[in-house]
Amino acid sequence: MRLLLAAALCVAACAPLPPGSTGAGASGGGSYSRQEERQRIGSFASVQAVAVSRRYVFAAANSGIAIYDRFQERWLPPLTRDLRLAEQQITVIAGDPVEDALWIGVPGGVIMYRPLTEQVQRSIVTGVPEVIAFDRSGTGDAFVRSGGQWTRVSRVGMSTPMNGAPIAAQTFVPRSMNDLYAQFPTLRSQPQLLLRTQTPNRPLRPFALLSGAASPDRASEVWLGTDGEGLFRLDPNFLQGTPLPYGLMEPGVGALAPAANGVWAAGLGQSERRGGLTFATSDLQQWRWIEGTIAVPLVGVRTFALATRASRAWMGTDRGLTRVRLDGGNDITSWTVLDGLPDDRVLAVAPRGEGVWAGTLRGLVYVNDTSDTKAPRTRGLGVRLLDNMAVYALQFTGDTLWAGTDAGLIALPSPNTAVGGTLMRPAGADPALRRTIRSLAWSDTVLLAATDDAVLALAPRGGVEPHRVQALDVLQVGRVTRVAIDERTMWLAGTEGVAMESRSSGAVRVLRVGIDLPGPVLDVLAQRDWLFLATPQGLVRYRRTADGMVP
Repeated sequence: MRLLLAAALCVAACAPLPPGSTGAGASGGGSYSRQEERQRIGSFASVQAVAVSRRYVFAAANSGIAIYDRFQERWLPPLTRDLRLAEQQITVIAGDPVEDALWIGVPGGVIMYRPLTEQVQRSIVTGVPEVIAFDRSGTGDAFVRSGGQWTRVSRVGMSTPMNGAPIAAQTFVPRSMNDLYAQFPTLRSQPQLLLRTQTPNRPLRPFALLSGAASPDRASEVWLGTDGEGLFRLDPNFLQGTPLPYGLMEPGVGALAPAANGVWAAGLGQSERRGGLTFATSDLQQWRWIEGTIAVPLVGVRTFALATRASRAWMGTDRGLTRVRLDGGNDITSWTVLDGLPDDRVLAVAPRGEGVWAGTLRGLVYVNDTSDTKAPRTRGLGVRLLDNMAVYALQFTGDTLWAGTDAGLIALPSPNTAVGGTLMRPAGADPALRRTIRSLAWSDTVLLAATDDAVLALAPRGGVEPHRVQALDVLQVGRVTRVAIDERTMWLAGTEGVAMESRSSGAVRVLRVGIDLPGPVLDVLAQRDWLFLATPQGLVRYRRTADGMVP
């Protein structure tokens, strides 16, 4: 088994550890980290390798290695890589039969990871590891075959070349996928019958098993990695498979939206196989994937904006406006220029009542969503405003709709969905109010408006002159992508990082790409205890401190 993982396993520093040395997971750049304060979750839809120890299941994908606790039935933070590391080729993984650990073969070495202590241990071997087996005689040392040479690796990381192959009677070799095929022929002939995930209104996809492993202590438990469907637990005696989705449906996150007990994430269209919405609870334990339908495929769709209201999610994409029902049916409807949108590139959405205001590169439009009662001729499209004007951001403050456009900030007090309303400019002499507004955010009495060179704070209810938020320095974050605010903190996100300011203490913190973040930040979502960031490399979650900042 050989697989290329974008997740390169490393230790507490960028440089490899000396042979036999160990290091605990850390949250700094260039290291594997399982700290609760910061997690990065990528896509684990395609599981390229599976290994099982006495307690844990390890599922390897391009985004890293997911870890599932079989006893407590919960996910541990995954092993993922930060930037500044060259990609390595992980050639084999094996679950330790003696202790709850994972052995990983990479060119020139073997890495042992202990989840309970978050300890990483690296040992040098010659060549590229092909097989990892274990000694039955009591020591439990690992036997590693690489380039035709066997090496004995002790549990403290010492490597000793062997004169020949280990004695077969004293060697335990974890079962391979071919062994599972031989024991359970149905896995090879009809795997889709065991792992039923296809729904009637979704596109039919070829189903393939990529990897598998058997539980060392349960004869009726087999773990399978699929190509696009994630990890499955199979009971071969009753031919019953249970999906265990984890992580994003597709690599990268373009937009975020709040849920009652978690977060919704929409993708960047980087996958050629699947696309849609991913739901995760705030504790990252429960995951749900909603894929595009046959009529409205979402594969390759880049999402610019995402908002939820009641049981609907509204997606602003590069292929028009999309509505996804979240009440179980997962029905999807879309609107494009053929239906009357000013432009297919929908950059902002603001749900209101039974519909949504959509900002496009050529204007603003209201779409009425009354389900099956929409007029066939208009498909629910209402008034169009700001023709031929790019609308980058939308934000309601009470009954007033604020629009961030390439001509500056514009307000629509109590907009009428049929005839529009009066367009107004905010009071203030700052010239930034007439420049391109990239993002808007609202909390209690403050409206933030982000331009390419400044962040403005306005008081829509009057009484305060608009002023610049000096702590949110655009030069610190690169090209502006999002601004956010809640009762404790203000954030400014961009291509080079995130700047944040505590509203109570005035403390400022900057998270930088390459050190604290894996890539540009495209969206920000704040919850009481957590801060979620959308990046092309996946979903990043930080634990918030009492003042709303991050550690």
